[in-house]
Amino acid sequence: MQTRAALAKSDRGEGAVSYIAVIILIAGILAAIAVSGIGTKIQTGIETAIGKVTSTQPGSANSAS
Repeated sequence: MQTRAALAKSDRGEGAVSYIAVIILIAGILAAIAVSGIGTKIQTGIETAIGKVTSTQPGSANSAS
């Protein structure tokens, strides 16, 4: 039977491994979005939503982009 101190030492570094795994997962998702072309659709949707809130249309003279 392991003591509490021995169990605590065996988990050392687990936080860093978890953070690295999450960063790799996010990078993979972003790479998939960039390669698939869906990023353009997302950008257009966001611009349209902002345009509705600010009463401007994407690409118009009043628009910031």
